[in-house]
Amino acid sequence: RIRVRQPLARMQAVVPGGIELRPEILDVVRDELNVKEIAFLSDAAGLVTLSARPNYRALGPRWGKATNDAANVIRTLSQEALAAYRAGEPVEITVGDDTGVLQSGDLEVIEEAEGTWAVKAENGHVAALDPELTPELEREGRARELVNRIQRLRKDSGLEISDRIALGIFGPPEVQEAALEWADFIAGEVLAVGHEVAPLEAGEAIVAQGADEAGWAGIESTDLDGIAAIVTLRRADVSHPA
Repeated sequence: RIRVRQPLARMQAVVPGGIELRPEILDVVRDELNVKEIAFLSDAAGLVTLSARPNYRALGPRWGKATNDAANVIRTLSQEALAAYRAGEPVEITVGDDTGVLQSGDLEVIEEAEGTWAVKAENGHVAALDPELTPELEREGRARELVNRIQRLRKDSGLEISDRIALGIFGPPEVQEAALEWADFIAGEVLAVGHEVAPLEAGEAIVAQGADEAGWAGIESTDLDGIAAIVTLRRADVSHPA
């Protein structure tokens, strides 16, 4: 439920057999996943908890009337036993006076997230993202959302891809802080040679006046994860009316 343009602080991953990426490749992975740090772990301890889902259809022919008892024993298997079963190693269970080795298909090993991290796990591969957003990350996320809205407005305004623009960003303090802190990033992404950052009321006045009257090629009222904002733009070689 976090927008893909919102940067995250950390990702941790487990790959069976281990992995080591060259620094330049790791940079690409961080950029593609939009995370600041990536760590590769030897195991998923602390990230996922294993649980067992017995397969009654497979257990029935072996355990007969004791199938329910066998299923209950399987549900109590330790983390180590479940990891061994998933790896194809022999795991025994004892039901009453009968001991047997679990066969492939007797149960499904379920991986569930532990703690606050968002975890996706499958066949021993684990990817875990830290969903906690600091104020710094939130400001960067808003800046990236602003870039998205501005690029869309550039297209809707009929500007050429190479056109330099003058830009206006209007919003409450959260939007202004993001626009000012990430001014260079925004300018570089949208080819802005300069931009005005002001309260939302100033943008609303421009909307009421109209784009042409106010000297802008385009105006868009938008929403940044529940925060109202207005962006305006024009080609940089078009003078603002006196």
